[in-house]
Amino acid sequence: MKPFIAVVCYTDLNRCGNASNVLPIPYTTAIEAAGGIPYIVPFTRDMQQLRDVLNIAHGVLFTGGIDIDPERYGELKKECCGNTDHTLDEYQFTAFRITLESRKPILAICRGAQLVNVALGGTLYQDIFSELPGLLHRHSGENLMPGENHSVSIEPGSRLHGLFGSTTTVNSRHHQAIKDLGKGLQITARSSDGIVEAAEHIELPITLVQWHPEMMRSASGEIILPLFQSLVESCLS
Repeated sequence: MKPFIAVVCYTDLNRCGNASNVLPIPYTTAIEAAGGIPYIVPFTRDMQQLRDVLNIAHGVLFTGGIDIDPERYGELKKECCGNTDHTLDEYQFTAFRITLESRKPILAICRGAQLVNVALGGTLYQDIFSELPGLLHRHSGENLMPGENHSVSIEPGSRLHGLFGSTTTVNSRHHQAIKDLGKGLQITARSSDGIVEAAEHIELPITLVQWHPEMMRSASGEIILPLFQSLVESCLS
């Protein structure tokens, strides 16, 4: 039986100005290609309903999105921080706590990686370009559009190393990154300018990546799937 992968959506206004559940299709496409069955976890203020929806899952994916409110990690919001949404944060942080209690496999991408780090007591750079001048890589372009592809160095012995070896090339579209690491996490990849690009939990099947694997494709146009395949395989073990 294929595992069910819950994808925790984010929210935004649609073209009519209505609050909407939002999820780019490449996330669910990647899960399907990796052998899982994706289903979307819609925004809700009913925490018991959220728990019931997540209980169906064998694994959970936390996706990219807007910035996390710095109050979550004990800082005042700076001008360099992007848009935040307290209600969205509450929904997603609760979804993570529920999943953490169940010890189910988690893949957390971009904002998702930052959310997991903060939920475990870590902090973030509100804007790496303001707080870390002299970065070698253009981690995002103007208005947070995609930056350059660049390589990352991967720690030996990590789950990530088992998937990619000592180095891999990643895409880049972020202006925030992990600063202080959350409890139970260890860094598994950095860019050459020192930005944390990946981490994993030392005990639980939780993988964090700052890049967007759902958007990475091979020369033949196929989605590069190891991270999604690893999530699906973790659900079967």
